[in-house]
Amino acid sequence: MTSLLEMLDINTGLALGVGVLSLLWWFSVRRPAGAPPGPWLAVPLLGHLLLLMMKDPREQFAAWRRQYGDVFSLYLGSQLVVVLNGYKVIKDALVKNADVFSHRPHVFILDIITDSKGKLKST
Repeated sequence: MTSLLEMLDINTGLALGVGVLSLLWWFSVRRPAGAPPGPWLAVPLLGHLLLLMMKDPREQFAAWRRQYGDVFSLYLGSQLVVVLNGYKVIKDALVKNADVFSHRPHVFILDIITDSKGKLKST
């Protein structure tokens, strides 16, 4: 019985590897249906952090606001984040739709640096 590696030549293996990596990349950075628009190039596991590190993050967010409007989304790491800009949009989201925005995901690192009540631990 010949092994799988003997049956496949190097070109087939490379093509298969590139195909699998491409599918993994696409599944890790595709934007869910109904998500606001945002920058398209996201690196798996890093998201858009490389774009934020290339120049001042405030300038990058301002450029994205001009390009995508007051509501856009981006990946910080593998987490999709929706960004709200402007008083009217933030008020509409937090006051008129408070039930939708009342829950935030649990962030474990905040438990480490705070006393779990939102205040920094005293040293």
